[in-house]
Amino acid sequence: MVLKNYSKKLIIYCPVPIFDTWPQKWELDKFKDYGFDIALWSTEEIFYKLENIKAAASGSDKYLYTDLAIIKIKNLNELENRVSELDSKAIVCIMTLGLLNNNNFDNPDLDIFNKYKIKYVIHHLIPHFIVPNMWFKLKFNFRLLQKKLRNYKKKPTLIIGTGSEGRNQAFKIYNKKFNYKSLPSFNVLWFKEKPIIDKKYIIYVEESVNVSPDSFLFGHGNPTCDIEGFYKRINDVLEKIENWTNLKVIIGASGKYDYKVNPFKNRQIIYKKTSNLVQHSELVLGHKSSALEQAIVDYKPLLIFKDRGFSKLKNKFIDNFARSYRLNSIWTNQLTKTYFEKNNQVKKALYKEIIKKYLKEDSVTGTFLENVTKAFHEI
Repeated sequence: MVLKNYSKKLIIYCPVPIFDTWPQKWELDKFKDYGFDIALWSTEEIFYKLENIKAAASGSDKYLYTDLAIIKIKNLNELENRVSELDSKAIVCIMTLGLLNNNNFDNPDLDIFNKYKIKYVIHHLIPHFIVPNMWFKLKFNFRLLQKKLRNYKKKPTLIIGTGSEGRNQAFKIYNKKFNYKSLPSFNVLWFKEKPIIDKKYIIYVEESVNVSPDSFLFGHGNPTCDIEGFYKRINDVLEKIENWTNLKVIIGASGKYDYKVNPFKNRQIIYKKTSNLVQHSELVLGHKSSALEQAIVDYKPLLIFKDRGFSKLKNKFIDNFARSYRLNSIWTNQLTKTYFEKNNQVKKALYKEIIKKYLKEDSVTGTFLENVTKAFHEI
């Protein structure tokens, strides 16, 4: 229900640059219609070098979020002053915490929230994917134990999570008593939208290999070391699949990078509409983008590709992502028609299991916006 006569103070707190992707999916600009006086606080300049922040947003001048004003907090004294002025009914939603000297135990922003006994929310909206392998599970459970030890200072009023695995993991890695609310994944369209293309097509969910905002923010290099070779290999893949299916491939672009020159042999590139494009496609191709979750929800065949131009770590993430979904992954230079025909299918029972485990529990209904605002009002 939309509320307009009462406003509850809500701070969205980010110690990293606020890029455009997740605020649009959260529909932050609509929170005011649900009874919230919302403010965005960023402490990015405390925890990250200015040149790294600029590099992370260098792929597109539209990648930084601008729909709502962002308060840039310059130092910890300013953060403490602002927190001290919040009233007892205010809520802070912590998107992540700042680290000093890469020390997971040193979260000075969290210390400030605790000092003033602020009601804060922590999220576990992107559960860790679990590869169906005994050795992986043993290592994973050990990492959860480590997280629990590091989380000893966290005292959330509420934790919001996604899927049965999100619930299980949240209760394993947080120590204090808290309320938990299960939400539908914000990465997914849960209701059918009107298609933006009126013919059959295949979608390739691009990986923005020219830039890597997360890597650049931490001062690391691009995890794609052979950009030119990658485009040659992925275009060969797209051409093969177009010939085998007699369908055109559309490029779904996230907006992290604006292509001044089309590297996909003039195939149509559509920005920031990837979930809609996946929802109405015949087949989905990609690597490890969160947009691929839409293929699971809408029961689309999904082919996942590694590439020799990616770093060893990135290819490992791609392979683990595929295995978590009980799917195969293949190198771009090894695609055959036999492999394509064998894997161009949907296992509905398996997809349903994945949805429940990672994206939405059976008891959850409605949109992310409806669920998250209701959860915040119940605090």
